[in-house]
Amino acid sequence: MTSSVIGQLIVKDWRLNGNLISILVGVGLLALVMAQYATGEAVRLFGSVWFFVSLGILATMLPTSAILNERKKQTLAFIMSLPVSPVQYAMAKGLSVAAMYLVPWVTLLASALIFIETRHALPLGVIPTLLIISMLPMVGFCLTSATVLVGESEGWLIAANIATNSSYWFIWYLITRIPGLKQHWSGPVAVWNAPVLMVLSAEIGLCALIVAIAFFFQSRKRDFIH
Repeated sequence: MTSSVIGQLIVKDWRLNGNLISILVGVGLLALVMAQYATGEAVRLFGSVWFFVSLGILATMLPTSAILNERKKQTLAFIMSLPVSPVQYAMAKGLSVAAMYLVPWVTLLASALIFIETRHALPLGVIPTLLIISMLPMVGFCLTSATVLVGESEGWLIAANIATNSSYWFIWYLITRIPGLKQHWSGPVAVWNAPVLMVLSAEIGLCALIVAIAFFFQSRKRDFIH
């Protein structure tokens, strides 16, 4: 019975947020086409920036739409009246929100890699950096989702969004200062050296740590509705 309820919660989230996901995937693909096919440098730069902006917007809007609005619209009390515990609710919510972000994230990243491999508008050496940049919104998404799930308020969500959205370019600046990373951007092959693997491992590890901390605090809750 409980597993059925969890499955229904996941399906509900997908149904309610499908339009948002489709729109932002469309924006990301359009930006990618502009970056790969446009002849003007300004248009290509605009497309490249908006490709990553679409990932960032999705990382910001999904936690709001799928987690916070459930509380603001007073549907959480009904959900918690079902045979599901706070931890099971958090698990269902985490799985659904993570999948809703991973599907468009993988779609856009795979599309970018296909364009690079087939169009050759960018050198293959930029692929590791592309993956590193794409992981930044992923970390931001994990932080924002965990904050609103545990904090349960719009104030916490706003604080998390400000922290993540204002730090992307600063973190990117710090990453580009790492020796052994920037010099391979224009190379004919993708170089997976120690600095690249170190940064990717740090990003993945940070995502895992954020999720673990969120589930720890969620498991300690006793009053889940107020």
